[in-house]
Amino acid sequence: MNLYFGCGKHRIKGFIGIDKIKTEAVDIILDMNVFPYPFRNDSIEKVNLINILEHLANTVSVMEEIWRICKNEALVTIGVPYYNSPGAFMDPTHVSFFTEHTFDYFTEDGVTWLSEYNYYSHARFRIISIVPVQCPILNFLPKRIQWFLAHHLSTIHGLEFKLQTVK
Repeated sequence: MNLYFGCGKHRIKGFIGIDKIKTEAVDIILDMNVFPYPFRNDSIEKVNLINILEHLANTVSVMEEIWRICKNEALVTIGVPYYNSPGAFMDPTHVSFFTEHTFDYFTEDGVTWLSEYNYYSHARFRIISIVPVQCPILNFLPKRIQWFLAHHLSTIHGLEFKLQTVK
């Protein structure tokens, strides 16, 4: 089973659409700020959280719930606005902000320099990839230059994470 949380008006073939507001794309109406989610432990193979996580009150609780319902090695795709992009702050419904290191806090001990602080959550994920959403010409620059520009000139608009559950 594959879930698309926060699908809004978008449908992805092979995914069950989940959102708080009913649209034609929504199969299950669910407030993601209310726990637990109505899915069994270890039952989901893929999860999409595209432009939804920044709207939710407790990122740690959401990630723990996603980890709970996912099978081992399930693929979790997350799309969020970058912390210093105009889009992160212009939407009055955004309550959380994200950098390229946000999900380091959910990695296994010793994997990243921030995994040292993973003790407040039992949820563990392997970071498969982090793709900055930016003007395509910037993709030709070395990664360290891309991140420098992102932090100082707000050139990155969003981030796409591919994570894998570790159980």
